Amino acid sequence: MHTPVLLSESIEFLNVKPEGIYFDCTSGGGGHSEEIAKRLSEKGMLICLDMDEDAIERVRERLKSYKCNKFFFHKNFKDIDEVANEVGIAGEVDGILADLGTSMFQLKDFERGFSFSGEGELDMRMNRKSNLTAEEVVNRYSENELALIFKEYGEERLSKKIARMIVEERKISPIKTTSRLAEIAVKAYGSRKSRIHPATRIFQAIRIEVNKELENLKIFLEKSIPLLKKGGRLVVISFHSLEDRIVKNFFRDKAKNCICPEFQMRCTCGGNNAIVKVLTKKVIRPSEVEVGENPASRSARLRACEKVI
Repeated sequence: MHTPVLLSESIEFLNVKPEGIYFDCTSGGGGHSEEIAKRLSEKGMLICLDMDEDAIERVRERLKSYKCNKFFFHKNFKDIDEVANEVGIAGEVDGILADLGTSMFQLKDFERGFSFSGEGELDMRMNRKSNLTAEEVVNRYSENELALIFKEYGEERLSKKIARMIVEERKISPIKTTSRLAEIAVKAYGSRKSRIHPATRIFQAIRIEVNKELENLKIFLEKSIPLLKKGGRLVVISFHSLEDRIVKNFFRDKAKNCICPEFQMRCTCGGNNAIVKVLTKKVIRPSEVEVGENPASRSARLRACEKVI
């Protein structure tokens, strides 16, 4: 069973109203969706999105006993505007939630290739209908391209060395399995001590590249705000600094009253341009109790904002 992270905190910041309209844009195991559905009346509405077809079917089954209006879409959250227009609720949404983590269902299904804990093919596609796979990235990208994504998306200090070793290994034979890729990372680190498994950042970087996660997050954030009504809220749970930085900067920019260029000495924009109010002055992290019960939550970070116009 996938355990939803920061569950009570996310529901609190969403401020769920019984007759409200809510999006769970990354439904996953359905834990957050169910907590929202519990609080909705028959007049309330919940729209569930996920890139993973299996996830959508799981959440559909999990929510079948709830009486609120429910819609399920096998969609990337970057397409939230298309879904809102299809349902006819653009500008009327009370709350939008996005949990950016990989679900335990995906991690434990070794055939999906997200984890190096078991043997599996190098896939890593959230949406299995997408074209680009992890195997293609590992075997077709140039050494420089691999080093760049390991550095940019994995913040990996041995990015160049690991990229070079991958290129050398694939000359022998194509790298097709998670275990072989993980072994290369382990060899690269050698006797160096690492707080996390040597393959962790490499797998993260490749997964981000395969699913265009950071690009899609930026698109999603920009599209979400116009869908909210005044007082509507956007809640985002991220799991690494790259995602969190994007969310933090987006909220900060949308909360600015003055949008004049920084070099300008005097404000000429009127100084009343804030679109949102940031509700989380400091990022929200899981409690020690939650981390003890669910170690996978330890890196979760929640930020929330409220539309003010």
